[in-house]
Amino acid sequence: ALVTNPNTYNYDIVYHRLRFKVDPAIQFIDGEVTTKYIAKEDINSITFDLSNDLEVSTVKQRGVDLTFSRSTNNELIIDLPFTQNINVLDSLTINYSGVPPTSGFGSFITSQHNSTPVLWTLSEPFGAMEWWPCKQSLNDKIDSIDVYITNPVAYKAASNGLLINESIANGKITAHWKHRYPIAAYLICMAVTNYEVFTEFAPFGNQTTTILNYVYPENLEDAKAGVAQNVTHLQLYDQLFGMYPFQNEKYGHAQFGWGGGMEHQTMTFVTSYGYELLAHELAHHW
Repeated sequence: ALVTNPNTYNYDIVYHRLRFKVDPAIQFIDGEVTTKYIAKEDINSITFDLSNDLEVSTVKQRGVDLTFSRSTNNELIIDLPFTQNINVLDSLTINYSGVPPTSGFGSFITSQHNSTPVLWTLSEPFGAMEWWPCKQSLNDKIDSIDVYITNPVAYKAASNGLLINESIANGKITAHWKHRYPIAAYLICMAVTNYEVFTEFAPFGNQTTTILNYVYPENLEDAKAGVAQNVTHLQLYDQLFGMYPFQNEKYGHAQFGWGGGMEHQTMTFVTSYGYELLAHELAHHW
């Protein structure tokens, strides 16, 4: 995988609106990503990291189709209709779909738990481009994101930040997650299955952190016991390191099938709810 791409250094990402349509029973993604970005020099094209396994149908700017090409190096190269001058903000929307490849730790996995389909992402270190058009270089954090995940109504979708709403139409449910802290591309996440959801609260000083948990139903009691212990970790880390950095939103866990855990910002993915694992993944957030 491409570790860092100099062809993406000439712009700064401000915002992504990510719309994903998925079914945890099928290894496939249908996506629409709108990106706001600022030119760091005068530019006539813009390059995103995107696996060649995914097909781009359209790139639009203010409703107008832009021309684009693909390189053999997993790049989407978009031609701008005019020179975008240095320090100018603009945006565009990429529509794409396909079967994400699974390199590294498996960046987009469909599996099963207890005979039920489950989908999860794990982009660390450089797997984000295997399921959405992004800028993988760690020298540019995204200022804020909105994530919309649409899937069959039998399932719930977990992601970064605050759950704003869930809406149902045509047998599908769409979860809207909103995250308003700077975030690296590899920390944006999605997990979808028949989750049970419960909330725990970690009080400290005159503050309280919400711990939101998306758990396999068969592991609900274990999860409740483990997360109750996690409250004391949050209180300890507050004393040692200062306030939880994403206090305005939440801390969360979503269960997945990969061995161990992954510290996705505000929504850690965990395979189980053991004391050490939960303490370790929480500490990553400082």
